[in-house]
Amino acid sequence: MSAGIIFLLILALLLVIFTLQNPTTVDLHVFFWNIHEVSLVLALIICLILGVVLALLLSYPKIWKLKGQLKETQKRLTKLEEQNSEALEKPHAEGVEITDGQDDPSFFKD
Repeated sequence: MSAGIIFLLILALLLVIFTLQNPTTVDLHVFFWNIHEVSLVLALIICLILGVVLALLLSYPKIWKLKGQLKETQKRLTKLEEQNSEALEKPHAEGVEITDGQDDPSFFKD
């Protein structure tokens, strides 16, 4: 099993234990609404889910902007790599490179 699945199973087990240990009901007063006898665990889980959703909604514009910058940077990188490969294919500025057919780059030959 992967570590993520094991982690989620452990969290689910802890949630079940928490639920069984806290069967308390509470009255919720949210702005203009009064909700009577709601499970405390259910109220906590709903608040947790709403917090995660709110955090994702608030961070999404930044993620979208960063993805756009990443695409732009990747395009620039591709263009620079093409320019680099073209520059490597061009002959030297001094003219044709003279070689004596040996792969030894040293100046002094034995």
